Amino acid sequence: MEKLILKINSYIGYLNKECGLSVSVHFDQNILYCLPQKILPMLLEYNSHTNPYCIAVKRTKHHECVLYQQSIIKKGVRESFLSMCHAGVLEYVHPIFKAEKAIGFVVVSGYRNKVSNCKGAKADLWERALSDKEIPKELCDTLIPPLCIMLEQLFECYAKETANEFNQLIQFLNEYHNNVTLSDLCAHFNRSKSYISHMFKRECKMTIKAYCNKLKLADAKKMLLETDFSITEIAFDTGFNDTSYFIYLFKKEFGISPLKYRKNNMN
Repeated sequence: MEKLILKINSYIGYLNKECGLSVSVHFDQNILYCLPQKILPMLLEYNSHTNPYCIAVKRTKHHECVLYQQSIIKKGVRESFLSMCHAGVLEYVHPIFKAEKAIGFVVVSGYRNKVSNCKGAKADLWERALSDKEIPKELCDTLIPPLCIMLEQLFECYAKETANEFNQLIQFLNEYHNNVTLSDLCAHFNRSKSYISHMFKRECKMTIKAYCNKLKLADAKKMLLETDFSITEIAFDTGFNDTSYFIYLFKKEFGISPLKYRKNNMN
């Protein structure tokens, strides 16, 4: 079980780092809930786009991102295709099937039209963070299908019939970590604050707030390296309303200030 997921993670890392492709994997939520609890967090690492524009968009329009992803799965298209998401990002999409049913897709993202069709405060980031090069479809058609085959094998072998409540919770947090409260979780899962807090801490060995902060800090690291946004802008776009608190948490987590981290890792 672990060998297969490690191969999947290693291959996605290869595609992202060595091939220069921004690859993420997205699934029907119900099937994610049925994976063994040990596997899900390893897969969720690649369950979201990592370019700064998408990170910023999700601060206020994450639900639209989720609905767009679900609409792709519902189409049930069996071949790879090019698409544009609700936020104006061009993508290469390759479906994933289980027992003849579409359960998810792999996406190569991070591209845009040469002429801006994005308006509002994020228009500048849309131009700077996304590539205006053509999507390398031929390269994707060669490299992405093997990943889809491995993911199909994973779900054929390990997806169970019964949904795991903790899986549902952690998947929701990975989707909405930059703008979620305990009250939101209680309303969504129809559980008490005490129940959700204790279940999460028991299974994850940390609080929900600490878990969300780790995810937001990971988003911040990407924005520090891929944009010239100020520390305050990055703090806000990744879900922190207090810049001083963001700097404190970043330094505590990584042993260095956000500004110094950016300077030390500039090309």
